[in-house]
Amino acid sequence: MPKQKSFIIKIKGFIKGVSYYFENGEPRQRIPNPPTKDQIYNDPRFAGVRANNKEFGGASTYSKSIATGLKNNIHTFKDSRCTSRLTAALQKIIKKGRGTPGKREANILNGPENLMGFQLQKNNVFNQIFTAKYIVSVNEKRTKITIKIPNITPYNLKNNPSSATHFILTAALSIVSIHNWNSKIKKYEPDYPKVNGLGDTKKSEPLLCKIEHQNISIQLINPAKTTISGGVAITVWLGISFGKETDNKFVPFETAKAMECIAIF
Repeated sequence: MPKQKSFIIKIKGFIKGVSYYFENGEPRQRIPNPPTKDQIYNDPRFAGVRANNKEFGGASTYSKSIATGLKNNIHTFKDSRCTSRLTAALQKIIKKGRGTPGKREANILNGPENLMGFQLQKNNVFNQIFTAKYIVSVNEKRTKITIKIPNITPYNLKNNPSSATHFILTAALSIVSIHNWNSKIKKYEPDYPKVNGLGDTKKSEPLLCKIEHQNISIQLINPAKTTISGGVAITVWLGISFGKETDNKFVPFETAKAMECIAIF
């Protein structure tokens, strides 16, 4: 049994994979044996681990559904850690779902606060770059979503590149069905696959950075051809891209962009 070499500072606990403890008054250390794959899958002591792994897989599937609906926006606006951050946020939502651990439903409406304000680009926070007030509304059948921005001034554009002449606002929606654990295939799947992952994107015209703009309105159309069930959530996103307009063509800057989830219906 290896002993701690130093007696000046006596350590007790688990640090960087090494367990420090005392035996018969003497400090010792050891590296615990990790559980085997068979133990993780079959040992009753690891039931919590198995349940967590199932729900993590469900969160990953749920995350892909949102990304599918966002289409090219996910690639345009995301950072390298976006997928893992989104999966972690959705796993928190699953933990609030009905059912037993490992089989709890994945339903955004159980914990919308975990997704609201989510940034596709963590270091570019949309509401710190674009500070104009906006109003998001949806009709009764959830077929149309409208984003209205009464007024945008140059003061509402923060940290935009000095060389930028224009900006574009991008609105998007992504439809996400409740996901549940399927015991036959041993994974999560959507309850309403026909509408799950559908999306829509609309963009404003290139807008000059140095002048005021009034009554900007962007309308998103729900692409589902069937009635949207109560078991389906519509996530709404708003983004901004800065760039230059040359010869009537807008060229966005690679890094000057941000998008966040602004509403869930």
